Amino acid sequence: MPKRELPTCLFCGRIIEPPSEKITEFGEVIYGKCECGAVYVCEPTGHNQGEALVDAMMLASPEGIDKIELGVNYELRDKAYDYKTHQYVYLKNQIFSGRLFFIKPMTESIKRTTKEKTKISKKDFLCLLEEENFEQIERVSLNNLNVFGWLISFSYDKENPISWRAIKAMGYVAKAYVEAGEIEPLRNTIRKLLWSMTDESGGIGWRAAELIGEIVYAEPSLFQDIIPILWSQREEESFLESVLRSMIRLSSKINLTDYINIDENELKNMLNHKNDEIRALTAILISKTKTKVFLSDDIKNTLLSVYSKGNLIKVKASKAEKYL
Repeated sequence: MPKRELPTCLFCGRIIEPPSEKITEFGEVIYGKCECGAVYVCEPTGHNQGEALVDAMMLASPEGIDKIELGVNYELRDKAYDYKTHQYVYLKNQIFSGRLFFIKPMTESIKRTTKEKTKISKKDFLCLLEEENFEQIERVSLNNLNVFGWLISFSYDKENPISWRAIKAMGYVAKAYVEAGEIEPLRNTIRKLLWSMTDESGGIGWRAAELIGEIVYAEPSLFQDIIPILWSQREEESFLESVLRSMIRLSSKINLTDYINIDENELKNMLNHKNDEIRALTAILISKTKTKVFLSDDIKNTLLSVYSKGNLIKVKASKAEKYL
C-alpha cells in the first residue's frame, strides 16, 4: 500500500484545502490558492503536465491571467498527489501519475529576502529591542539570520526586562518569516532551542519554551508536531514555568486539547507546587483550557510576574491573563 500524507503547501507548510475545478478564461482548471500566495494546480492523470504548468503560471502571474509576464521568474515545486482522496502519495520504486504543482512568482523583494544580508551589529539590534521597535526588527530579521541567535542570547535573564522583550520580538520575527514563506529558518531555530533544553547542552534553555511558543504561535498549523514536544518538556522542573507560559500563549489561538493530553490530576498537583509562579500559571492554564479543576480564592490571588509597558510587575493570577 502507498504511504499517504495530508497535503501542505510546499512553500510555507500550511495545510491546504483540496483543489477544485473552476472555469477560467483559458478553460477548466483544478486548482487552489494558499494563504502565502502560492497557486497549486492538480494534474490528476499525468498525461497533461505541461498544460498544467502553463495554467499554473497564468494563475500565478502578477499581471493576471491575461498573460505570463516574461520578466518574472517562477519557483516551482511538485509532489505525487491523489486527487480523489486529497493526499500526497509515496510509492516505493514506483511512480504515481497524479501531481500537484505549486508555483510562486519570485519577485525582487523575495529575492532580497533570501539572498541579501542586512548589516546591523548586535549592539544596534539591542537598541531596537530596548526601544521595542518591532516593526524595524521584522525588517532586519528577514535579511539577517543572526537575529535568531541574538534573541536567544538576550532571553536568558528573567529578571531583566530585555529578556521579555526578546521573547515578544521572536513572535514578530516568526510572523514575518511565515508571511515570507521562509519556514526552514524557524524550524532550525526550534531545533536549536530544543537542544538547549537537553542535558548535553547543560540545560541552559531556561526560557526556550517561551521562544518556541512564540514561533509556533505565528502559525500553529505549520508546527503541529512541535506542540506535544513542547508540552513534554514540563517534566523537567527547571523548564516547567516556561512551558506553562508557552502553553497559555498558544491557548489564546488554538484549542490545546486538540494537540496534547492535559491530565486533571497533574494540574491539581501543580496547584500545590512550592513555587507561586507555577501555581498561578497552572490556575490560568486551567481557566484557559476550561479544565474541570476547582480554583480556590487563594490560588486566584497568587501573584505572578508579567511584562507590561516595558516593566516587570506582579499581578494576581485572576487578572494576569491579559498580559500573557
